[in-house]
Amino acid sequence: MNLIKELNRRNVTRVALAYAAASWVLIEVTSVVLPAFAAPERILRVLIIMLVIGFPLALIFSWVYELTPEGIKKESDIGPEQSITGHTAKKLNVVVIILLLVAIGLFLLDRFALERPAAVQGAATAQAEVTGRAAVPAGSFAPSLAVLAFENMSADAENEYFADGISEEILNLLADISTLSVASRTSAFAFKGKDTPIPEIAAALNVRYVLEGSVRKAGEQVRVTAQLIDASTDRHLWSETFDRTLNDIFTIQDEIATSIGQALQVKLLGDGGDQVKADAVDPQAYAQFLEARHLLRSRTRENLRKANEMLIKVVGAAPDFGRAHVVLGEAYLLNSTGGEGQRDSLLSRDLSLSQAHMHAEIARMLNPSLGGIDLIIGAIAEERGDAVAAMEAFTRAVETEPSEPRPWHWRGNLYGGAGFTDECLADLEVAMRLDPENVGVIYAQAACKFTKGELDSALEQVRAAVARVANTNLGFVIVLELASGDTAAAIKTIETLALQQGEDRVFWNAVLEELGSPQAEGSPRAPLPLRNGVPDYFILLALGHDEEYQRHFAMANEAPAGRSLIWWSGFTDARRDPRFVDSLARLGITGLWQLNGPPPDCRVQGESYTCGHTGSP
Repeated sequence: MNLIKELNRRNVTRVALAYAAASWVLIEVTSVVLPAFAAPERILRVLIIMLVIGFPLALIFSWVYELTPEGIKKESDIGPEQSITGHTAKKLNVVVIILLLVAIGLFLLDRFALERPAAVQGAATAQAEVTGRAAVPAGSFAPSLAVLAFENMSADAENEYFADGISEEILNLLADISTLSVASRTSAFAFKGKDTPIPEIAAALNVRYVLEGSVRKAGEQVRVTAQLIDASTDRHLWSETFDRTLNDIFTIQDEIATSIGQALQVKLLGDGGDQVKADAVDPQAYAQFLEARHLLRSRTRENLRKANEMLIKVVGAAPDFGRAHVVLGEAYLLNSTGGEGQRDSLLSRDLSLSQAHMHAEIARMLNPSLGGIDLIIGAIAEERGDAVAAMEAFTRAVETEPSEPRPWHWRGNLYGGAGFTDECLADLEVAMRLDPENVGVIYAQAACKFTKGELDSALEQVRAAVARVANTNLGFVIVLELASGDTAAAIKTIETLALQQGEDRVFWNAVLEELGSPQAEGSPRAPLPLRNGVPDYFILLALGHDEEYQRHFAMANEAPAGRSLIWWSGFTDARRDPRFVDSLARLGITGLWQLNGPPPDCRVQGESYTCGHTGSP
């Protein structure tokens, strides 16, 4: 008891409280300030260690020494009548109370005022884009991050799929964190193989932080190197190298996500409040999954077949792997067309769609929150001519994945094909914000702008896309140039791009002849040949070939419905043809009109509709 009294008399307990409170304030301030200056996390750890070491020293100092009006003196040299420990105690009490109030205030500010879930921010911003209300600037609340394609450092170049797959898996894992805003894969991977400075990449993707790295795979051994960069200062916040076996690949992903969470001070929690963790499945099946997904994106017939076969094996080996069922469902959807440039299918159309639907529903049963399920359901409905069900599915996808660009893109396309240009533009503006480097989104948005009469803006957008990405839709560029009356530009695009890329030489030479180009080979054809065996309605219409348009229309027994270009004012005559509305009915578009009313260009006529009312006569 005497010891406790003596500790109180010498203010040792008060010094302990003041030291602890001051340390708390210092740690809180440092944890907030360090990220702003891109300082290494180890500085905070060193500070905490130093404060811990200093604590007993402070206690010893307060026991041995006393603060007097003449300065600091040893307690043993001060007589009882000279001691002012009581006066010092009152001052220390005030200091402790103030420091505790400051520390509690900083704690509450850090936990509740400086954090806001990225999903909420993404949904609010997306909603603001659609409604036209002012949006909060991206990155104001949630740290924003892009994950670049990891470099393949393996001796075998074919292991590139594994490097791409691991970086995408890390991206998906981070994207599930509710307090982190992550750029889309399409936009982030657009910089693959390019020597673009990190600050430029971050500016293009509207993010502050960039994760880059490399993967080396040799048999069962895997080395993953990752580094997190603050693009505002171009300084590394964290880097690490992981040497593990293939069995530990999921642990590597979790460790990388954890390290990024610590560096950016975000909790690894999803929207449901549970901790985000990588899927853990059979490693061999997982490697096959990564390779199949990589093959699927090439869209070639051979790779579609390989991917389909591999994914069937994956779900057989790991039937509870929900994402594999989603990707297999997407593979069956692609099978219904046989890949880019193919008219024949790997499987029958009905069988492909049935299999796609089955695997989407299996994935929903395994994990209802998985992304991509409603997109598959919507695409199947659209293929089967049920635009109402497609719109419902795409809307569910938008609501469940507001920060994912594809639902906005696909729903925007459906709006555009149905003649709802304003809704098309609203959705595609959100998709562009989420995925600014996606050429498909760029072209879809330009098509809606073209429909609205914004020709200059549409042309500028697609020309910029052509300059960045080879083998884009040159036919669309040429249609826009012809529609704007710039025949010379259309001729130049055909001569310097379309023919040089080997695109349908017979067709484009016939178009050049039609335009009066001296570079055209052979003689003009009447009528113009089909392009790739498919009537190119928009080239014919842009050239003013109404009669030939009608011939191709009748031969194909279909209209260019589902593509927003047809709603341009210059194509009014084509929309007046009764077969145009008939083709929309086969696609289920008129079902949307029955629910929401027809677009401005169309009118109700009995039990059907007529179109071509708002364009030029």
